[in-house]
Amino acid sequence: MSYWIRVGDQGDYQPVDDIAAAVECLNEWRVGECTGWVEGGRGVGLETTHCYGCDFISLFWGDANANLIRPLDELERADVEEGLKHVRLSS
Repeated sequence: MSYWIRVGDQGDYQPVDDIAAAVECLNEWRVGECTGWVEGGRGVGLETTHCYGCDFISLFWGDANANLIRPLDELERADVEEGLKHVRLSS
């Protein structure tokens, strides 16, 4: 079991070992700061300044096939919120 992340509706799920690795990947992808959490309906994860609506970020604890086991708990969410960097995209 591991954490799984996917950016947007068209991306592939990628496993990461821990929240720090997930935050590192998200900062490399320049997703911006967390603006809210998604729970149910569309999926489980978060929205950021650059990834929202149908293109939100899936982020959850899952099995070997990226099937949801549980969403992030409050401490994990706090780590994500603290770790994501503000990113200004060039126009």
